Amino acid sequence: MKVILTEDVEKLGAPHEVVEVADGYARNFLLPRSLAVPATKSAMSNLENMKRVGERRQTRMRGAAETQAQQLTGKTLVMPARIGSAGRIYGSIGSADIISQIKSELGIELERKQVLLPEPIRTTGLHPVSLALHRDVKVELTVQVGDAPAATPDEATADASTDGSAAANG
Repeated sequence: MKVILTEDVEKLGAPHEVVEVADGYARNFLLPRSLAVPATKSAMSNLENMKRVGERRQTRMRGAAETQAQQLTGKTLVMPARIGSAGRIYGSIGSADIISQIKSELGIELERKQVLLPEPIRTTGLHPVSLALHRDVKVELTVQVGDAPAATPDEATADASTDGSAAANG
């Protein structure tokens, strides 16, 4: 069956491409999810107009993604977690956790499919995470699992002196 893709479908094609797929794949997957429309005569005649509208939309989306990429570049997300023995955390940190932390810290809303995390994070430390904000815009983000970085020696001595005075008074 010939269909016209309305969205980017992995391993199949980009929007506004005419592709030949199996009938069942079109009927059961592409059409119900509005990822494609049947390639009828009327749809083929509207294809050129759809391409122009789609290109303008992609340009707007790419601009927004580049703005988000500038905000996210070089950032480190600190993900608090309960740490068990051997530096492993209880549970794991997945895409949804990363998205909620980005939203709370930076005010940027993302979708789960934009976080390219091959498997959930289960250990403490720094972990690189890729974000696909647009098909042409990808950014690398660092996720730190566990406590904040160790204090500098000056901060550590300042903390020790305030802790000692509080203990002497109590």
